[in-house]
Amino acid sequence: MSTEPKWPKGKHSDYSAFVIEVGVRKDHSGGVRSYKRIQGAQDLEVVENMGPSQGMEEGAWALLTETVRIEAMLQLLVKLSNDPKFQEKMVSADPAPDELIEQLSEDTLEQITRSLVEMAPGIAREAIQQVRDGLRR
Repeated sequence: MSTEPKWPKGKHSDYSAFVIEVGVRKDHSGGVRSYKRIQGAQDLEVVENMGPSQGMEEGAWALLTETVRIEAMLQLLVKLSNDPKFQEKMVSADPAPDELIEQLSEDTLEQITRSLVEMAPGIAREAIQQVRDGLRR
């Protein structure tokens, strides 16, 4: 996994780019927690000029895209490890056959959907609490 930025951050003539850091913690019982934040002052300046949501929409879309991309890779690695025919089909055709793409897409969607069903109530509770606490100040 490359750590070099794909696009220099900041405001440019044809795009604006900012970095979101994601912190990950896994406890001894396997529970995973995370947080996200804007990386630095230059990133904050960029998102402050992105309209009312201040980069939240763009950040959410980017993080969702990366989540789906990573889950698809995980599902592909599971398939390659457990299904020799999948690997044979994958390497024998260029481009990859539509049936393999559909199968990987369905597996990815199924796993993400299962995870979202489990996560959504707690995350909704957290969002309401966070905004409610801010409104009470």
